[in-house]
Amino acid sequence: MMKFSLAAVLVVQSLIIATAATPLPQAELTSASVVDETPVERYSTPRNSKVYTLDEIVASYNGSNSVLARADSTLGPYASKWGFSGNNYPIVMVYGLLGWGEPKLLGLFNQWGGVAGSLVKVLQDKGYTILQPSLAPASSNWERACEVYAHLTGTVVDYGIARAKKFGHERFGKDFRGKALYPDWGKPGKKVHFIGQSMGGPTIQMLIAILNQGSAEEIAAAEAAGVPASPLFYTNKTASQFVGGMFSISGTLQGTQCVEIIDNFAGFIIDLVKVIGGISDLSDVDGLLWDFQLDHWGLAYKKGESLKSYFDRIFNSAFWAGKSNAAYDLSIQGNRDPNIYQNVAQPNSGVYYFSVPTSMTKQVLNIEVAPIGSNIFLAPFANAMGSYNNRTMFGDDSASWRDNDGLVPVKSSASDRNGYISYSMDLRASDVIVPSKKPTPGKYHNTGIMELDHINVIGLLDALSILHLSSFFTNMAKILLSLPA
Repeated sequence: MMKFSLAAVLVVQSLIIATAATPLPQAELTSASVVDETPVERYSTPRNSKVYTLDEIVASYNGSNSVLARADSTLGPYASKWGFSGNNYPIVMVYGLLGWGEPKLLGLFNQWGGVAGSLVKVLQDKGYTILQPSLAPASSNWERACEVYAHLTGTVVDYGIARAKKFGHERFGKDFRGKALYPDWGKPGKKVHFIGQSMGGPTIQMLIAILNQGSAEEIAAAEAAGVPASPLFYTNKTASQFVGGMFSISGTLQGTQCVEIIDNFAGFIIDLVKVIGGISDLSDVDGLLWDFQLDHWGLAYKKGESLKSYFDRIFNSAFWAGKSNAAYDLSIQGNRDPNIYQNVAQPNSGVYYFSVPTSMTKQVLNIEVAPIGSNIFLAPFANAMGSYNNRTMFGDDSASWRDNDGLVPVKSSASDRNGYISYSMDLRASDVIVPSKKPTPGKYHNTGIMELDHINVIGLLDALSILHLSSFFTNMAKILLSLPA
């Protein structure tokens, strides 16, 4: 299989990296559920796309809603169409690998919207309540789920006694006491919705699964130690007490072969961090780059420490060498590892799931290629993934994993391995027409393939992201608040 370092990615810009890939040996994996392959629509530019005037562009940078006016008087306008009550629950935004949330990265980049502005502010200005928890940018889905729970409830992050012993880290992490984003979460009528991008998708699904199933292993470990367990692990609750619905945007719901393709994934992330920051020896991480939140691994950032030293300690540690990190969870093999909690997580029957798969490739013969003019950083990955072949893992089904957005295959971003319901709608259209058939809880609803790459679906490198994506994010919020209370 062709492998890439970051340096190679920045140089190699061929349209086709390889026509076939060599299978890699894989551990025995659990069998996948039957996937519903009902075709969905592909959406390029929205049907109501327009050329914006200079005044409109300036207004979008200034945060003016004169060009982003609310199209509906109600925040959940589709409730009556579906026969639902509607709701007014907060929406929690969950970022993916190497995300940073707030404040802006380098003082320039919004997590949701890039340099053009904040899509979170767009939603807030329209009347939606948006919550942004702080979570580790390269940890496992389990750890990130525990961090979201702690920040929402205002507690100390508790990763669990059994989990800590298994992977060799401390039980407790960051202290969010006095900083609760939603202290009444889980009380009657106090649910939230989620929107996650990339690894944010499976992190949310992991959290919902733990909320629903609890963890008998963690309860037993706490009882044996004679100490209380985190309420997150209680087994006498259901996720539907806490969560109404979720959107997964370009989510790694079944993992991605990109981890396989990139040679030395840890080194790649180190190099990527340096490229993003354009730096390697700054000693003030606050407000410039991000804290990896690995204090429970003994990897806290030391005041005055250079970022190079900080990152070297992280990626040369037991944290990155084991199976409790983003690299493992993002891999297809890690996603299917029967010993990882995610693999026994079933969608909750009381929660509504929606997916927004993304793609930047076009089919040529039996492979997928990135068209000329594609994102120069993602194009090599897109082409390598577009010719992916792993008969050991997929038999003759490798071709279904080739359509991708530069980092994640459509196969993975469409749904988890339990399949999906086809639910196509043009979410970037200001006059989006939602399906008349009401959504069904407990199953992913594939809203159609959005033809955007993995980065620009949240506007990171789009100078007009607020104009291009405000309808998209607003429509997701409208749908979530149209669900049953």
